[in-house]
Amino acid sequence: MAAGNSTTAAPSLLDLFNQQPQCNKPSQTGCVDLGNTTCFGSDLPYSQTSFELVTDADTLAGVKEKLLLWSGIRAVPLCWDAIQPLLCSVYFPECGENKIQLIDRKVCQATRQPCKIVEVEYGWPDFLRCDNNDVYADQCESPSTKLLKFNASGCEPPLMATTNPASYYDGVDGCGLQCMNPLFNEQQHVDMHVFIAVLAGLTCICTLFAMLSFFVDWKNSNKYPARIIFYINLCFFMACIGWLAQFFSDARNEIVCRRDGTMRLGEPVGTGESPSCIVIFVLVYFFLMAGIIWFDILSYSWFIMYKALNTRKDPLVGKTRKFHLAAWCIPFVLVLACLGVSQVDGDSMSGICFIGYKNHMYRVGFLLVPVGLVLFIAGFFLLRGLAALFSLKNQQSGLLSDSAVSKITWTMARIGIFTLIAFVFVFITFAVHVYELTHQA
Repeated sequence: MAAGNSTTAAPSLLDLFNQQPQCNKPSQTGCVDLGNTTCFGSDLPYSQTSFELVTDADTLAGVKEKLLLWSGIRAVPLCWDAIQPLLCSVYFPECGENKIQLIDRKVCQATRQPCKIVEVEYGWPDFLRCDNNDVYADQCESPSTKLLKFNASGCEPPLMATTNPASYYDGVDGCGLQCMNPLFNEQQHVDMHVFIAVLAGLTCICTLFAMLSFFVDWKNSNKYPARIIFYINLCFFMACIGWLAQFFSDARNEIVCRRDGTMRLGEPVGTGESPSCIVIFVLVYFFLMAGIIWFDILSYSWFIMYKALNTRKDPLVGKTRKFHLAAWCIPFVLVLACLGVSQVDGDSMSGICFIGYKNHMYRVGFLLVPVGLVLFIAGFFLLRGLAALFSLKNQQSGLLSDSAVSKITWTMARIGIFTLIAFVFVFITFAVHVYELTHQA
């Protein structure tokens, strides 16, 4: 009796065809020699193939041309890893004994999720649709497919590799948008940050000085409508704090970047990221909205006070609680709505998180529409107030002293100048946002 180690020979292709008859089909044109052909740089572990499973090529040269086109998917790493085995199996199926090895349906199905961009941008050709029974069959895993080894790919700038699904760029699984805005270079970022620091710093100093002047004479200043001006300064002071927070240590990166180095988009995502982005957004957006609502309230207060100049009754009595309810509750509801739609984005140029940097329509709905409405209401009451003063001046010009007429004229001039400046700044704001909206990439 002979002694020795027994070995099990690998099953031949004919054996596999006989064992799994549902996993092959007859070749109409016969098998074609592969020679030294490779697929995406990987050596094929068999010598013959067929071009009958695909409909867009019928020669070796044609197949190589189509695979070259498909190589553009390299920029989508997760898709590229999944689709290489499928493409090689379909374009170069194993062939022998005039039979073609069908593709395991699981190989096809594994590409659907990571390769959504193919479906969205181009659509799958018929021979790459998993329900095509002329190409795919169930439980037909080929040993040869396991031997194929492919090279990994990387993300094309400005995308970068990430394993965080919340950071994936639309349709490009495995890649996220880099934190630094790719449309501007580093020097442009520095210039913008200096501009923001100077402008926000000056605004912060001016509003702080205005508030301190109220505290110096709080007994006389703690009256409406003067008190409304204090609240306006308080709101813009807090908003400036939100703008200036980026200049503390490495705060800017923490505010606008995720931990994997990608840009914060669609916040809040609830993935354990730093809350600094949302905190800054709330500071800037809430107090900006509150400030412009207080401006509306101020214009309304001026109007009803000028209208009641000939009476001894204080027209603001009983209205102050309603003022506070409107000024603080409306921005609070807007903040909740912004967080609810998860459209708060970081921006490396501005150094803050704000609504609709990516999807500008949300900025239209949550910023331009409210600001436009506030501007319309404020303009209405300011013009009505000016009309009331003008009417008072004309109707009682003979009864008023020269000093009273001069005071009314000066008040009208101040309101007119204030209104003009406010409208100019709001118009510039509108123009900037409309420009960004119409030139969105």
